[in-house]
Amino acid sequence: MNRTVLLLLVAVLAPAVFGAACLAVVLVFAIHDSGMHKLAVNGVERTYYLYVPDQLPSGAPLVIMLHGYGSDGRAVVRDFGWETEADRGRFVVAGPDASRTFPGATPDRRNRRSWNAGVAGEAGGVEHSDDVGFIVAVIDDLARNTGIDRRRVYVAGFSSGGQMASRLGQEIAGRLAAISMSASQVVVFPRPPSRGVPILFSAGDLDPVTPVEGSRVELPGAPSFVREAHRTLVDRWRMLDGCPAAHRVPSPKDTIVEVSAPCRNGSEVRYILMQGVAHEWPTNHPINLTRVSWEFFKRFSL
Repeated sequence: MNRTVLLLLVAVLAPAVFGAACLAVVLVFAIHDSGMHKLAVNGVERTYYLYVPDQLPSGAPLVIMLHGYGSDGRAVVRDFGWETEADRGRFVVAGPDASRTFPGATPDRRNRRSWNAGVAGEAGGVEHSDDVGFIVAVIDDLARNTGIDRRRVYVAGFSSGGQMASRLGQEIAGRLAAISMSASQVVVFPRPPSRGVPILFSAGDLDPVTPVEGSRVELPGAPSFVREAHRTLVDRWRMLDGCPAAHRVPSPKDTIVEVSAPCRNGSEVRYILMQGVAHEWPTNHPINLTRVSWEFFKRFSL
């Protein structure tokens, strides 16, 4: 995809309008043929990867895929099969890069990328990163330059990225049509979402980081921490969305699916327990979570 270098100064609307955390001034530095884009948000340079299918008309949906701890946007878009799914579903897909624990320092195993998702104990500079403002800036940038349909903007996230997706669902609910979060925590923020947000929550029954019943998690080389049960996490979004009791629905082999609907503003909370799956985003067995997420997304629009 060919793009010319652009210099644009854009004001991101205030929180009273869109629920963003703060007023940010965004400078678009350049759009490169490699697919990597740069933005400055409140004076901090941020990057994201972009894939646009060939001959895609204006008005296409946008999917934003948020990576997990230590990964990056381009890796998860490609490794999780989002480019193939974008070609099939005819939508734009973006993979933003989270901030590093120690901004400006050399990237290494102690200085990896993570999202400011509101989870207690985020290390170093991550807790000061304006990630909500960054995602708002990405949406606005793509609305200008690719003509995406603002009514059909979706966010998917894995692990730390799923936690960030949950935060976005609460803070900029008026901009997002639906969310898919996997192997993630759910932090409830003081201000409830402005509307009901369709949520797909998934996790594996062998996930040591997001255990089904919740427990203290011990990982090599890291302090232990407590993770809550899947049901506790899903119930938080059921509460936020004002949902009725959940019920099981027919599901693919080696999965259990529970649905709460109809919820506020016609939203839905769907929980998929994937059997035989550890801390991962499956693209084959027992389901292709990328395809399942897109099939969920396309049912909803602002």
